[in-house]
Amino acid sequence: MPPSNRPPTPAPRGFTLVELMVGAVMTTIILAAVATALMGVQGAFQRESRVKVAVEGLRTTTSFIEQRLRMAGYGVDPRFAFDFSGAVIPDGAKSNYTVVLGGSQPNSITDDLAFRYRDAAWMRRGHLAGSTVVLEDPGSTFGVSFNKGQLLLVSCVGSREYVVMKAGAAGVSAEANASGGFILDPALSSVPLNTPCLSRAGNSAPYLMMIHVMRLRIVALDGRPFLMAFQGLDELDLSSAVPLAADVESFQVAYVMNRPVPGSPNAGVMAVDFNSPVTNWVLGDTGSALADRTPDPNALPVPVLKLPYEDPARYNRHPANIRAVRLSIGIRSTTPESNGRRAFERVDLEDSGEAGPADGYYRTNMTTTVRVPNMLSRSTFNPPVGDESTGLNVWGG
Repeated sequence: MPPSNRPPTPAPRGFTLVELMVGAVMTTIILAAVATALMGVQGAFQRESRVKVAVEGLRTTTSFIEQRLRMAGYGVDPRFAFDFSGAVIPDGAKSNYTVVLGGSQPNSITDDLAFRYRDAAWMRRGHLAGSTVVLEDPGSTFGVSFNKGQLLLVSCVGSREYVVMKAGAAGVSAEANASGGFILDPALSSVPLNTPCLSRAGNSAPYLMMIHVMRLRIVALDGRPFLMAFQGLDELDLSSAVPLAADVESFQVAYVMNRPVPGSPNAGVMAVDFNSPVTNWVLGDTGSALADRTPDPNALPVPVLKLPYEDPARYNRHPANIRAVRLSIGIRSTTPESNGRRAFERVDLEDSGEAGPADGYYRTNMTTTVRVPNMLSRSTFNPPVGDESTGLNVWGG
């Protein structure tokens, strides 16, 4: 076979080393850009999730408190609507108590808010047999359990004479028709236990009404700061307390006191926060002096129920003269940023003095003012029931 004269076909040309290196570099750059974008999106999602959790907790907490706080003083003598005893709280501190959490966690700062109000839906008729509470209808029961420290108002027809009974250590069963598990609370009562009208039966039987008692403050649970709602004022009983929000860094309470309007007979009286550099008739707000952080239950003269609204006693720092409560709550993320990002700095809420530099925690704050119109009450009252003329209120209600 004769040899072919066709020139040999050259082998296909491959990539040069330079081309391979350029391709590898471009691929690396593209992959790095994609990875960076994904990490950025993931980081933004995590940051927003931290903030969202804090905001949701803050809104839920604020809603819970507002619903109950606006009831403060309902059916209760305004002198006792708010409680400022420090007997059962740490260091007796009603304002700016430091909750030490340990480790690298920032401490929390808490005020203590305690108030009373009557249940608008629960009522029975009954009488006292000595210190035993007996329901008038033999077939009825209390319907709810009275835990230790919970209050029962026993109000005679006409509402002038009444006693407040406190559930003892054993409490009172919801299924009971009578109970000797109550003890007299003389400080909240208007008459002694042996007052004749308290033991009357039939249409003259007293009205029985439940009084709710609530205390709000931050406590440490397993190293985390929780804002808790305690039922009762005699102790900080965690077994019956309701956790409202976790990681609460600050709970501040300021009291807006009754203030005379210009031109009124009391327009020239001294402001209740006279110790502070700037007076504004608010106790416990920004710039308040140490002596102006809470109302004074021992202030004189005492603004008792029947006093006219323009009586000078209505303008001192007694708790009965509280007209609104301003709440400031600060919540932070559970943990700080792991990548070293500094996040948000800590700011002062009211008179807390807690400001600090950014430390990796995400923070959100909320302030709300709750009016307490029941503090304007000038008489006790029993709820009207049907057309029973015997139950009408002597004072008008």
